Amino acid sequence: MRVAVTGGSGAIGRYVCSEYLTAGYEVVSLDRTPPPLPGVGFVAVDLTNLEAACTSLAGFDLVVHLAAIPDPYRNPEMEVITTNTAINYAVFEAVRRNRIPRIVYGCSDSSTGFGIHNAALKPLYVPIDEAHPLWPHESYSLSKHFGERMAESYAVAYGIQAISLRYNWVWVARWREKAAQMVADNRAGIFDQSTAWLGGYISARDVARACLAAGTYRFPAEQAITYEAFFLTAANTSYGLPTLELLAAIYGNLPPQKEPAYFVADPFATVFDIRKAARLLGWTPRDRWQDFETWEL
Repeated sequence: MRVAVTGGSGAIGRYVCSEYLTAGYEVVSLDRTPPPLPGVGFVAVDLTNLEAACTSLAGFDLVVHLAAIPDPYRNPEMEVITTNTAINYAVFEAVRRNRIPRIVYGCSDSSTGFGIHNAALKPLYVPIDEAHPLWPHESYSLSKHFGERMAESYAVAYGIQAISLRYNWVWVARWREKAAQMVADNRAGIFDQSTAWLGGYISARDVARACLAAGTYRFPAEQAITYEAFFLTAANTSYGLPTLELLAAIYGNLPPQKEPAYFVADPFATVFDIRKAARLLGWTPRDRWQDFETWEL
């Protein structure tokens, strides 16, 4: 089985390529730079070019689509939204034209409006699950949201099997210093309420494991629209205090609890409900900030 990983040479993509390669697949990275892993094929391509994308993706059985400007911090906002949206369209259209049956889309919790954001939105309820309304409102979150809508629409219109993975802040090498400081603060009992957010985070290796699980997931025969979205985070938040205390510090009062027993069972549980991924993909996270020094970065 031939697997194309767009952005396969990137900070997350290299882990995804490694995971598929270890599982015995033929893996090719579609990127602008060669992958750092031996055994992974490489096609140099500008994925904003539709015809180049269609040519490069010919002959694959599965696409894991990660290529994108990864955040809104280093590029102008118009470049972020136009580049990411163009890449998404070119890749989804190439999947359709090449009759590739499945695509796994690397989305983001930002597509909800609760990840990278310009406004501190309060959820309608917690934990936030895949049924919660989506409120993206800045260039990056909108670009990821548009990609997710393409995934769903291509599933509806063309019968493509599409899975969107809404992973939270991925602690890759470029975030090492910031993540290490957060871990040190947690261990020292330091909490800055002025900068607090929902605390979703995840390791790149856990994201890669989810990408592999999504690639092999079997949709039920009776499911008419072959599209699913999943939240992916570590099992706890990136803070050292109980989650309800974190939410009270952020909002002043707690959002309604959809399932009070959820935070009783685990007072430090992630705000984003990852039980759907466990139930359907058989995926659960392994890495926590408490073991940060053992992570692959």
